[in-house]
Amino acid sequence: MNRGYVVRRFIQMLFTLWVVMTIIFFMFRLIPADPASLLVDSSLTTEAQQQLREFWGIDEPVLTQYFTYMGNLLQLDFGRSFFYRVPVMDVLGPFLRNSLVLMLPAVSLAIIASIGIGSYMGWKRGSFLERWGIMIPLALHGVPLYWLGLIALIIFSFWLGWFPSSGMRELGYVADNWWDIYLSVDFLQHVFLPMMTAAIYLTASPLMLMRSSMIEIQNEEFLDVIRAKGVSERVIIRHAMRNALLPVVTYLALLATIAVAGSVLLETVFSWPGIGRALVDAVNAQDYPLAQAAFFMWSASVVFMYFLVDILYYKLDPRISLK
Repeated sequence: MNRGYVVRRFIQMLFTLWVVMTIIFFMFRLIPADPASLLVDSSLTTEAQQQLREFWGIDEPVLTQYFTYMGNLLQLDFGRSFFYRVPVMDVLGPFLRNSLVLMLPAVSLAIIASIGIGSYMGWKRGSFLERWGIMIPLALHGVPLYWLGLIALIIFSFWLGWFPSSGMRELGYVADNWWDIYLSVDFLQHVFLPMMTAAIYLTASPLMLMRSSMIEIQNEEFLDVIRAKGVSERVIIRHAMRNALLPVVTYLALLATIAVAGSVLLETVFSWPGIGRALVDAVNAQDYPLAQAAFFMWSASVVFMYFLVDILYYKLDPRISLK
């Protein structure tokens, strides 16, 4: 691995995050609403109001606030939430965990299913399963995630009653520890429907891409050489899959972007207490520190995914030259 290339890509990643956070910082300051109305009680004396403004740092010029914010960001200090009046990470920590336990399994299932099913459909082109099975990802490709979530709720929650319709736990449920929160039967019942909805939605595009890639790779000369050696079809398919994976690996970065953006809609539809809902609530409450931190985490995950894909692409295809 070319260390110089990795270092350059890492610096580019940091620069991208800086640009994103700069845009987000000034974007929130362009909102007409004044956060001071949330922080400062108008019934207080003028001196008390000024002291509160100084405490929260909203009395400073915007540029001063910006440099203070970026300095704190380098230390991963996101400040205190305007609404909750506690450090931002104390608020976002549980929301972030809730989003991860929902979206990470969904994305993992989508990748595994799309590679496996897409490879089979591409290798068995023209078969009954391929002709009819291709209709499902084609239909899902044009369906909004929130619509798919609503359909899942109507069928499996309201009509059949198989799964809870909202939330992460039953009302009144008290968890004694972390394991009880995320590994209890009650939690698994709540997480299954939104997780499978996201997994099915995210499977459509990479599945189509993997199928097309497998169709194109079947007539490559290197497969004829492998066939001439008399190896089994399973070995041939494994070699074909490795080369067909390259376009799918490239798509993984876009898949991460879709998953991050879709988590807002998914968490809203299923009333899931994740970072997507926390962001919506923070924007509605004019809670700048909380919203900025949520945006930073989303942006960092997407940018890091693009960085990781670049490295994986080089590993999968030795023909690529890093310059």
